[in-house]
Amino acid sequence: MTSDLRDQLQLTLGASYTLERELGGGGMSRVFVAEDTALGRSVVVKVLPPDMASGVSIERFKREISLAARLQHPHIVPLLSAGETGGLPYLTMPLVEGESLRARLARGQEIPVKEAVHLLREVASALAYAHRKGVIHRDIKPENVLITEQHAMVTDFGVAKAISAATQADADGLTAVGVALGTPAYMAPEQVAGDPGADHRADIYAFGVIAYELLAGRAPFAGRTAQALMAAHVIETPEAIGNHRVGIPAELRALVMRCLEKSPDNRPQSAEDILRKLDDVPAAHREQKDARPSVAVLPMVNTSGDPENEHFSDGLTDELIGVFSKVEGITVTGRTSTFALKGKGLSIRAIADLLHVEHVLEGSVRRAGDRLKVRVQLVNPDGSVIWSESYDRRLEDVFAVQEEIAQAVVRTLEVKLVGTRGPLVRPATKDLTAYDLFLKGRYVRRGMAPDQMRLAIRYFEQAVARDPSYARAYAWLSDTHWLQIVLASRPTSEEVPRAREYATAALALDSSLAEAHWAMGQLLAGFDWDHPAAERAFKRAVLLDPGFEEARHLYGIFLFHWGRIEEAEAQLTRTLEIDPLLAAAHHTFGRLHLSMRRPDQAIAHLREALTLEPMFSLVHSQLGHAYLQKGMSAEAITEFEAGARIGSPSDKAHLAYGYAVVGRHTDAMAILAYLTSPGNHPPPFHMALAYVGLGDQPEAFRWLDRAREVHDPWLITLNIDRAFDGLRVDPQFGNIVRTMGLVP
Repeated sequence: MTSDLRDQLQLTLGASYTLERELGGGGMSRVFVAEDTALGRSVVVKVLPPDMASGVSIERFKREISLAARLQHPHIVPLLSAGETGGLPYLTMPLVEGESLRARLARGQEIPVKEAVHLLREVASALAYAHRKGVIHRDIKPENVLITEQHAMVTDFGVAKAISAATQADADGLTAVGVALGTPAYMAPEQVAGDPGADHRADIYAFGVIAYELLAGRAPFAGRTAQALMAAHVIETPEAIGNHRVGIPAELRALVMRCLEKSPDNRPQSAEDILRKLDDVPAAHREQKDARPSVAVLPMVNTSGDPENEHFSDGLTDELIGVFSKVEGITVTGRTSTFALKGKGLSIRAIADLLHVEHVLEGSVRRAGDRLKVRVQLVNPDGSVIWSESYDRRLEDVFAVQEEIAQAVVRTLEVKLVGTRGPLVRPATKDLTAYDLFLKGRYVRRGMAPDQMRLAIRYFEQAVARDPSYARAYAWLSDTHWLQIVLASRPTSEEVPRAREYATAALALDSSLAEAHWAMGQLLAGFDWDHPAAERAFKRAVLLDPGFEEARHLYGIFLFHWGRIEEAEAQLTRTLEIDPLLAAAHHTFGRLHLSMRRPDQAIAHLREALTLEPMFSLVHSQLGHAYLQKGMSAEAITEFEAGARIGSPSDKAHLAYGYAVVGRHTDAMAILAYLTSPGNHPPPFHMALAYVGLGDQPEAFRWLDRAREVHDPWLITLNIDRAFDGLRVDPQFGNIVRTMGLVP
């Protein structure tokens, strides 16, 4: 049936359009994407199915569509033409890139009030224009609202009316098809009742249902059968929207509930009225976050004259960022972005503009013997000081100083502490020596080089030896052992047991510690392949510390590896909002675009990552793959070679793959011989990648089997790594993927 309809439609369209693929249609149409051969643009062709087309007057349908096609508005998808194929009416319209509002809602993430108002205003604007032109939609629902470039466009204007008007009426002036038009969850009471006098205010009711769903996260009468839904629209009052979500401005709550009035006379009488009401929603309340003061904590200047104390001044900065990230009333820039600006000599105005913050906290730290001197000030972008203080204390008072600074900033910014009881700073250890060792460990870990990670491990081990109850030190110790596998190609057999021991200890000591769940989540996702447990761990970490950008970034990576692309993009986008200069997040975005075969977007993100962190070897390797996707072999080899010079055995395997793909098989084999020589630890997944480049599938599968045996963490990328596309038809590929709980 599908092929017959497609062939018939292509015959009808002739040379003007070339059908490319079928999209998922709704109850009212079969939907195809076609190329307009004359203009070189993509269009959508919607064909009524036979059960709906029966009784439809083709000529009347075409006349109604021609009326609706006169609508020209920036938030309305225009209709282009109408016709018939094999007795079935069809219409054409431009293809809009983006997603439907239904897809946006399906991700299950709370939509910010500001974004919701923005989208609702654009939908209301489309309705106001169409109603002035005498066109009623009759089927407003999230599926018919498309989001492209952060803007809303309403599609299918006039289609329901065209179908209804073109259907032969029965004796009562109504039609079975006409009554069925519309979607139960969004039908106004008068539509449910089949009232022939239903007018534009039915669209306003449906608009109210969409607004309710956008803000509350669920439709008014969700979870019922179609018949029960329609009955509820007629006789039940929706639950107050404020019961589902706090922080919605009163003006907005009132408008939504008024749109849902049973009687059309009690609703806003026009979409223009809705627009005016939306404009009355105070801008400061449209998004609760908008009212939050934003702060960047700059690295404290070490004024002790001793470079050995640099870890302490940086550590104090880290601690303050961590404290503010947990204060609900403050938006604080992530650690990586603020430290990326260290020593750059930028003005306060430049920093505020770059990080999109309203305030900057800067200061200095002098540590001498058992004395601690701290000077801090909170400044506006113009450099004006709004608060400053100096502290001259004993070193053992370091946590008290952090608490006083945090409380002073909160008071100065007039932040109301919501859900926060007791002190803002809760020392993770009482042992100052252990604390100092912990700060040293985090300080050297930031470099990510293998020797730096080994040194970080020693510092963390010394910290927990001093204080066996130091949960944070255990969490970071676990993470650093895990990084030894991911970044330095260390054997899982050696590093995973230690990483698991330390993550387990951290959770046992403090289950409310975000870092503990973050550390365990890495093991659950990358080694155990227990994705339900891993997702719970990452979600818990993000919930406990929403500003902990490393946990949110890893959650985005997890979602990406399991093929949940839209959710991954949302988490990665939020990560970059928190930490806009985080090179690792740009690297992950680059890999994501590579998996979707978008090399230009991948290159843009990867280049940005290298600008932020020039010695990031993985980025060079991924750039090599991006250039190969574009057929730019010379540029690809340059990047692969750069990664191999500064990176791990994995990056050398990437270079072997690159050499193999461009025909330099001897060079590729020389690298593989080196990687497998005595004393080395060849990375199984990346060895398989190299053999894919050589076209040696048996050897590639042998190494993939080895990767499965040792639970190489890179194996979870197999399903989204386009370099392995040539293996996908082999049953062995599906077996390996299914081992990890993935769908091939």
